[in-house]
Amino acid sequence: MATRGKSNGRGARDRARDALEDSLHQLERQLPKNLSRLVKQLRGNLKSLQTQVERLRAERDQRWSRLQTQVRRDAAKLFRRLEKAIEPKPTRKPSRTRKPAAAARKARKTVERKVETLRSGIARASAPPLAAARRELDALRPIGEPPVN
Repeated sequence: MATRGKSNGRGARDRARDALEDSLHQLERQLPKNLSRLVKQLRGNLKSLQTQVERLRAERDQRWSRLQTQVRRDAAKLFRRLEKAIEPKPTRKPSRTRKPAAAARKARKTVERKVETLRSGIARASAPPLAAARRELDALRPIGEPPVN
């Protein structure tokens, strides 16, 4: 690979501008006074125009780099979405299906009824007073059998 020669750090743009200014300065010295003032004004206008052009170029470059960055981000985002859409889906274990709301309510009511039945059975099974228990036993005894004391 060929190496570049040693440079003084000035670009072609700077050298061209300096050459133009030198030429205009020499022309200004060679012309009569009234024309030399005109060349001087021309040189001043040219210098301000060049600074404006350089400033606008810098702004353009800045905008361009911002746009490039945004385009790269958007492209990366789109590639990620595309990869996600293309990649095979992992096999999922069959999950339990949810019961519809009506079936769930029906099951809940059934459970509530069973709980209520159990509670009422427990309440009935609680020991009644002894006398009431005897009366119940007497009522259950067949007719004709003697009472047990």
